[in-house]
Amino acid sequence: MGCDRLSRPSSGSGTSMLTVLSFDLGADRLGDGAPVSVAADASTVYGTAASLYLVGERTATVASPRWRMPRPPGPSTTEIYQFDVADPGPPRYVAAGSVPGQLLNQYALSEWQGHLRVATTSGDTGGAGPDSFSTVYALHRRGDTLQPVGRVSGLGRGERIQSVRFLGATAYVVTFRQTDPLYAMDLTDPAAPRVTGELKINGWSAYLHPVPDGRLLGVGQEADDQGRAQGFQVSLFDVHDPARPTRLARYHVPGGSSAAEFDPHAFLYRPDTGLLALPVDGGAVRLLRVSARQITEVGTVTHPGTGDSVVTRSLVIGESLWTVSGAGLRATDPTTARTLAWVPST
Repeated sequence: MGCDRLSRPSSGSGTSMLTVLSFDLGADRLGDGAPVSVAADASTVYGTAASLYLVGERTATVASPRWRMPRPPGPSTTEIYQFDVADPGPPRYVAAGSVPGQLLNQYALSEWQGHLRVATTSGDTGGAGPDSFSTVYALHRRGDTLQPVGRVSGLGRGERIQSVRFLGATAYVVTFRQTDPLYAMDLTDPAAPRVTGELKINGWSAYLHPVPDGRLLGVGQEADDQGRAQGFQVSLFDVHDPARPTRLARYHVPGGSSAAEFDPHAFLYRPDTGLLALPVDGGAVRLLRVSARQITEVGTVTHPGTGDSVVTRSLVIGESLWTVSGAGLRATDPTTARTLAWVPST
């Protein structure tokens, strides 16, 4: 890669090289990817039709005399690098910026009407002390810099972010330590974002998914009054009034867990039928039906064998639900959980 394709941000985040390659999948040959690179580090990717954002974390180092125990690392900073991908061809590095705190995942980023919204947790990000808090920032590109223009801070004192969902001018943020505050925020004015409502319940949602008619599905864990996890749960929230979010229904598997809590690719929801398919406890898939105010169980889909029989993905093709594991593929009637076909892996 030529030096003319390498950019250096004004503040470094490490000794890594971050490279973006672009391939025309319709061409006869893929070529070399027309690489462009930044002298920076990143572990999270978020993209829109016009922009590609690569995000990394920089932790301040704290010097300590040789004769003392090493000090804990200093505050974390989220470093953001923006590429323009609106035109065909390789992306163009255009700007960099940073905000205090630690990013959870790509759902904590959202570009809307020329602004990038970012949610981070600062202070004790493990949530073990009272000095942690979370903030939602709005950034706007000015020249080659992503500059903060507004923020709402002080969310979840002593807690950390567990999930984020941006939906247009609205944001939903879940923090947790002992209880789960679900914050609703109005981001219509990027210079003056504000909290509009808050719902406190036991447990937390690790993934939020929008459903029709002003509702949200939350996938996570139930917890007792001391914050100890009590098993997998799905919550149906009514958020049509951002000033008064409420929980309409809950489905709980005591002692259970789901890969969908940390991997959204394991989550399947069909708004046309209300089907919700989630792997729970060792890879069996629970089929649920989400109605206007209820979550009901349809049945369970399992694969034969052990080890490779853990179901990792679900998808609907035609009228059938197909589940995928290392052991094979199973076709199921999603309305009854009745097996239609089994295709073993070879």
